[in-house]
Amino acid sequence: MNNIILVGMMSSGKTTLGKKLARALNYRFIDLDKLIEKDQGMEISAIFAQKGEDYFREVETRILKDTATQQGIVLASGGGTPCFFDNMKVIKEMGVSIFLDVPAEDLARRIENHGKDDRPILSGATSLVDTLRSRITDRIPYYSQADFTLKGEIDVSHLLEVLTPLL
Repeated sequence: MNNIILVGMMSSGKTTLGKKLARALNYRFIDLDKLIEKDQGMEISAIFAQKGEDYFREVETRILKDTATQQGIVLASGGGTPCFFDNMKVIKEMGVSIFLDVPAEDLARRIENHGKDDRPILSGATSLVDTLRSRITDRIPYYSQADFTLKGEIDVSHLLEVLTPLL
């Protein structure tokens, strides 16, 4: 039973798609950011503010590696997870990796509609779209290592047809 690991930028739909896939496959859904918050007893934004990004990335890697031993899961990684340490290697070894490729303009709209300022990586950004474009450019070498890339609206039933032989 292979796992499914979703990678991509913040607000790319990893959690939404992950929950749907997990339900359809009778897998367990795991949100890596939620595991980090539980482990640390505080929200991601507070971890960044109080302990810094380096500390956060170390915790993120430890929890990812702890999660890698599980089977029958759909994991929504954090947006930056694949880009640090050997995390993309760990993700690839865990199961089938899927990159949700969403344009910066769509991400910006989703983040603005979310209405909650819980994205510490974006704090102080003068142009949300430009900041997201820059992040995508930096992260694409990691995201593009995923087994599959999905663009646009995702039909879960079609995705299941593609994935089922691999699971």
